[in-house]
Amino acid sequence: MYDIVPKKFYSRPEIQKALIDFAKNREIGTRFNGYFGKRPDVLEYITDIKGLVNKGIFSFHASEERWANPLLLGNEKQTEEEGNKNRIGWDLILDLDGVDFEYSKIVGKIIIDFFNELNIKNCSIKFSGNKGFHIGIPFEAFSSSIVGIGETKNLFPEAPRRISAYLMHELGPKISTEILQRDKSIDNIAKKYNLEKKNLICKEERLQHFNYLKVIEIDTILISSRHLFRMPYSLNEKSGLVSVPISKEKIMQFQRHWGKPNLVKPDFNKNFEFLKYNEMYKKDADILLIKAYEDDYTEIVAQHIPQKKIEQAFEIKGEVAIKDFPQTINYILKTSFEDGRKRAIFVLLCFLYSIKWEKESIEQIIIEWNNKQEKPLKKNYWCAQISWFEALDKKISPPNFDNDNYYSGIGVPDDLVKKDESVFNYKPKIKNPLHYIFVLQNKQKK
Repeated sequence: MYDIVPKKFYSRPEIQKALIDFAKNREIGTRFNGYFGKRPDVLEYITDIKGLVNKGIFSFHASEERWANPLLLGNEKQTEEEGNKNRIGWDLILDLDGVDFEYSKIVGKIIIDFFNELNIKNCSIKFSGNKGFHIGIPFEAFSSSIVGIGETKNLFPEAPRRISAYLMHELGPKISTEILQRDKSIDNIAKKYNLEKKNLICKEERLQHFNYLKVIEIDTILISSRHLFRMPYSLNEKSGLVSVPISKEKIMQFQRHWGKPNLVKPDFNKNFEFLKYNEMYKKDADILLIKAYEDDYTEIVAQHIPQKKIEQAFEIKGEVAIKDFPQTINYILKTSFEDGRKRAIFVLLCFLYSIKWEKESIEQIIIEWNNKQEKPLKKNYWCAQISWFEALDKKISPPNFDNDNYYSGIGVPDDLVKKDESVFNYKPKIKNPLHYIFVLQNKQKK
């Protein structure tokens, strides 16, 4: 598949044109067989794609932000003001990904119906290429500035986070109800997906209800600047399927095999291309920003998110030496990252605090790691991160191994991730670095 399918698919002229058309004013990320291309990068000409095809490219990723000159993003000396001048705008991307493809359909349908209620017509959807969907609203659907909120182009990533939290807060009860209607009960869901029932229940004051965020992600809360998503007409590494635009009206009928490369034809999708702006509806998405900024739902929603995105806590007892760290963590510790340093330090701090290392030891290991970086993070940044983790009442477990944004997304080799997932012949898969330590300690007891 890696040697034949990508080259054949990306050599099609209509696919090349679709990729070039979408790439305008975006930073582009490329993934090959087991490694990522350098960032920042751009796609301007068909010859750019042909060159990448000859090098063995597998997938294309694009920034949610749009830039006057994406190549300036590699300039570490660029100030925030200069960065804002470079930024043209940003598109709202809601990444839906669940334990069940049908859950992604349900949530996607509910969000689209809600946008229709708000009279937001400038929304579109595409299949992610694996288990979910991307719902998007183009930047042109927002006014350049909104009284009381500010200049819209400079509101990234705060505005998408707020919008996502607002949607989860507003639509949560309906999503929970429809998922429960499909599978009848929380007991059935827990049994079907090998989950603990207690982790599917959300407790608020004296009430208990099903927490749908344990089985479906609406990934926007944790996005950061220069965040990438899979481009329309890009292949997906895990499935070999294409991330293809679909009609909003057909989300519940969509079948994954519709994303087979030989079935994908861009000409068929002209009426519902992803992030296509229709001037007829003008600034129809302003209402979404206004409602999202009326109240900040981010903290309310975030407390229920980590259990799937950042998996449940495992009780760690006793000291954990570096020699016992998972291979993924040791790789991060010894590697100089050209891109992804902030995500790398987030993984490290989640892990080190979860295994109960002392602050002094954590500071020392972060200093040593940062000194290895070709472009070290500023001291005030990593100090602020440590202070934030110190202030948490409940420690955050590191992201799960299947969260590509935090492992393969920063260059951790896939084979190391797979080794950590399957080490000790543990079944089912080990979920994250903290789970790894938990299993190791239990194994040592025996």
